[in-house]
Amino acid sequence: MSIHSTRRCMVTQVQAAPVRTRLSGILAKSALWLGLLPLALTPSFSHAIQPDAEYLVREKQFGDQWSAEDKQVQKKLTALEEKFGKKPNIIFILADDIGYTELGSYGGGKVRGFATPRLDEMADEGMRFLQFYSEPSCTPTRAALMSGRHPVRMGLLGVLFPGTSGMGLADEELTVAELLSGAGYHTGMFGKWHLGNDQGMTPIEQGFDEAIWHEGNAPWWSLYHGVKGSDNAGYVNIGALFWAPGPDNFSYDTGGILSGKKGEAPKVVEPFTLEGYDTMDSDVADDVIDFVERHADSDRPFFAYFAGKGNHFWGAHPDFMNQPAGTNNSAQMAEHDHNVGRVLDKLEGLGIADNTLVVWMSDNGPMYAMHPHGGYSLLRGEKGDTWEGGVRVPAMVWWPGMIEAGQEPVDIIQVTDMFTTAAAIAGVKSDIPSDRVTDGVDQRALFLLGEGKSRRDYIFHYNKEKLEAVRKDQLKFRTKPEKHHHNCYNLHHDPDERYPDLARYCLWAGPGFGKMIQDHKAMIEKFPHRVQNVYQREFDYPFDPNPNQ
Repeated sequence: MSIHSTRRCMVTQVQAAPVRTRLSGILAKSALWLGLLPLALTPSFSHAIQPDAEYLVREKQFGDQWSAEDKQVQKKLTALEEKFGKKPNIIFILADDIGYTELGSYGGGKVRGFATPRLDEMADEGMRFLQFYSEPSCTPTRAALMSGRHPVRMGLLGVLFPGTSGMGLADEELTVAELLSGAGYHTGMFGKWHLGNDQGMTPIEQGFDEAIWHEGNAPWWSLYHGVKGSDNAGYVNIGALFWAPGPDNFSYDTGGILSGKKGEAPKVVEPFTLEGYDTMDSDVADDVIDFVERHADSDRPFFAYFAGKGNHFWGAHPDFMNQPAGTNNSAQMAEHDHNVGRVLDKLEGLGIADNTLVVWMSDNGPMYAMHPHGGYSLLRGEKGDTWEGGVRVPAMVWWPGMIEAGQEPVDIIQVTDMFTTAAAIAGVKSDIPSDRVTDGVDQRALFLLGEGKSRRDYIFHYNKEKLEAVRKDQLKFRTKPEKHHHNCYNLHHDPDERYPDLARYCLWAGPGFGKMIQDHKAMIEKFPHRVQNVYQREFDYPFDPNPNQ
């Protein structure tokens, strides 16, 4: 699939505004965030990318400073390219449902009944983010990572369950894999895709040269491949799906492990089984390591996307079930930690660590449905929420010789930023189209120059199609408070969001938040959201659970 592909893939696109490289004219702004200074939204940069309105506010303030930083950054990257003779390799590692305080380096680890020595070492050797934000759940975060856009803009409003059609990562969206492939990168995706399986939506149609993947987490699918209620799934049975598995012969599109290369039709190479599910993360790590080994000596760089399926409450690898906590969560954490260490060791063993940026992050907060066999966070909320526990997640970057070790910036960063940052590192940021809003901002200066260099101090927190909260600096504004006027939280004073306050925060900050939202919505009017029409394939016909009665 080319960057300029025009296939529609069972979705409809609302007519967008004409392509443009900058905001034309002046959008009147009553405040520079707090309502104190007038601002004309005419950017100092010339944009290939169309950013959101609030980015232009910051650009007006800091454009000259950012230009100077970009020169410093580019000098470092040019020297690295001269040393290795190619652009840097990039690896994205996306973990699943790992809460903010799970890792030892985030206050968890041994006090949670397991250890995470390799991830903690990665944090010590690189940059550990204290305010990294995901989307609220699996599919939305994966879409944001791949496209640099909030999923609501793509019409991708929630988690995709097996059998879903008409919704996913539409072919018209531009992915980081397409950008990097166009820059000459070898591209490979391994693990949990969860972005649709319709034509045009699979990883090998979205810019990856090769992929071994599954549609989403597989435990419920394994139920329809001979798993019985007496079987073990790690420390406990699979719970609700064994308690109420549905009628025999229930029609369900179960899929399996798929494999393919760009330009080929994907093939199911292995059906889902409970045994296979328990060891899936280690198998995926094997695939990533194989990909790295095959391309380490190439004259072209590589981009690998390692999407793990743990930290869910289903299953556990038998080799990691000796954790003090005695839970599936603890076994999966230990396994994932081990596998990340294997990937880093391979980079060092091949002598390419200095030319490889590794980004590790979680896709959302923990899922408490079957506590204690899921994850945990000391922050309020869980997967599916826009409270901090649902969207503030652990994340780190590791790049020996390029990213100074031992950093823990408090800068705000969001998962969409990884798209734009990777494109900038690869030298193809200018290829990002301006006929849509790109939410991700270029964070190379933060990575390579250190704390205080983030180009973001704001986030719009969507839950499906609803804008539920807005972050600006240390304040967070909820659009629909639990109680009247309890909108504002100071996340430096109150990261657990226990103490909403009207008098100290909202009386002066409220108008600024209102203007931010107004300008954000105005940009949506200029660049409307994509519309997708979702349905379930397996329910296209009536199903009678008792056809003989």
